Amino acid sequence: MLEIAMNQINVANLEEAIAWYTEVLGFKLSKEHYYPPQAVDLVQKGEIRLLLYKAQNPTKIDYPNEAQSVIIFQTDDLNKIMKDYSEKGVEFIYPEAREFPAGIFNAFKDPYGNVHEIVQFH
Repeated sequence: MLEIAMNQINVANLEEAIAWYTEVLGFKLSKEHYYPPQAVDLVQKGEIRLLLYKAQNPTKIDYPNEAQSVIIFQTDDLNKIMKDYSEKGVEFIYPEAREFPAGIFNAFKDPYGNVHEIVQFH
């Protein structure tokens, strides 16, 4: 059986990505897994690990119309998160949260074109 070890996010500028994922999304830089200049490991409570990997070019994803991987974050108050992140410059794909069978969600792109979603379950 396989277990997910971490999620890798390819970014065009590693130093800017470290700042964005730590300052905007609240991840912490791992001191145990730090591989500059190619990659860094970020951690969040619950031991969720993201590996930021330096790529040559930003991605051009056509969300939600293209096959892709999407990291989904969970919150108890999506509208508050949307307000807080908007104040930090995050641009959401939809102007307001959208409903889906299990709750509400919205999506945003990081500065490199990677799409992530935030959900609030009923």
